[in-house]
Amino acid sequence: MISRAGNENFIVRHYDWFVAGAGVVALLGAGVFFALSLGSDAEEAAQSAVREVERKKPEKTGVVKEDMTAFARTKAATLNPLTISEIDGKQESFLASEKRVKCKCGKVIPGSLKACPSCGESLSDVNDATEAALRAEAWKKQYGIALDDSDKDGDGFTNKEEFEAKTDPTNASEHPDYFASLSLQLPLKETYVPFVFTKATQIPSGWRCEFFDPKQKDDYGRMGRTFTAVIGEEVGATAKAPSGYVLKRYEKKEEKRAIPGGAGMTRAVDVSVATVERKLDGKSVALVVQSRKAAKLSPVDVQATLVYERVGTKTFDVITGSEVDLNGEKYRVCGIKTVGKGAEVTMENCATKKKQVLKALE
Repeated sequence: MISRAGNENFIVRHYDWFVAGAGVVALLGAGVFFALSLGSDAEEAAQSAVREVERKKPEKTGVVKEDMTAFARTKAATLNPLTISEIDGKQESFLASEKRVKCKCGKVIPGSLKACPSCGESLSDVNDATEAALRAEAWKKQYGIALDDSDKDGDGFTNKEEFEAKTDPTNASEHPDYFASLSLQLPLKETYVPFVFTKATQIPSGWRCEFFDPKQKDDYGRMGRTFTAVIGEEVGATAKAPSGYVLKRYEKKEEKRAIPGGAGMTRAVDVSVATVERKLDGKSVALVVQSRKAAKLSPVDVQATLVYERVGTKTFDVITGSEVDLNGEKYRVCGIKTVGKGAEVTMENCATKKKQVLKALE
């Protein structure tokens, strides 16, 4: 107890006793209040607490089995990780590495392979059908048209054909090569000068040569027509049936031949030659004089039959030097030849000078 001076009043001298007494009274009051608050509800409060504990009690007891799926997947990936095949140094450089793709089996392998060395399956990422579908979809988005058999620009090629040729299906001036629609039909044929040389008559200005066409009719309707020409004239030229050959020169010749059964005797035989030139390409053909009865046409070159299938079907019989018109584009025949049992025709685009070859096999 702290002592204080005698002049302090009673309360001041006993202040600490008053504080201690107030605390004791407060504790007694709290105890009475707590006892009164419990009263008859104490049992109900205890039951409520028990029910709360029961509610939080787990339905299942014992050890719960853990889901090991994620663990198994992780373990498999660890024991058998994705592998990358050895990179071919020839397929890569410092700036561009070799293309690699992921197979269906999960292996990462070089994109140059056709099949996976692990599972043997084709590579899904380089599947031709898939790539074609992607290209088609991109093409349709680019031009805004369907990839079908219609002809958007009216150039004679369908949208599908323009897609395959990688040309613009909305521009009629840009289209696949018409040459691709041309084919060679076998067999090849020989072409002949359509007449024979039968005789020559001297005239003041030189020589007049006589020719005979066994396939034409004369003025009386009989088979075989005779006509003449001098140097520089077209042989048998008429408004209805021009021959296309010009007489270029005449050379008088004789040859001594043995007389059959004549005991070594000979006689002079006329073997004169009339040279004609084809107007189409300037090709010259020497015609030896013949009799009408033994008339035999002279071969001049080989003829090929070309079939053009684009907006209908057209057929062209051509020789070297001929020109054919394919929808406004002209092609010239540069050569025709037999190759084994087949044949080849070389043609040149008159505008671009690009040469292409048609081939056919029997």
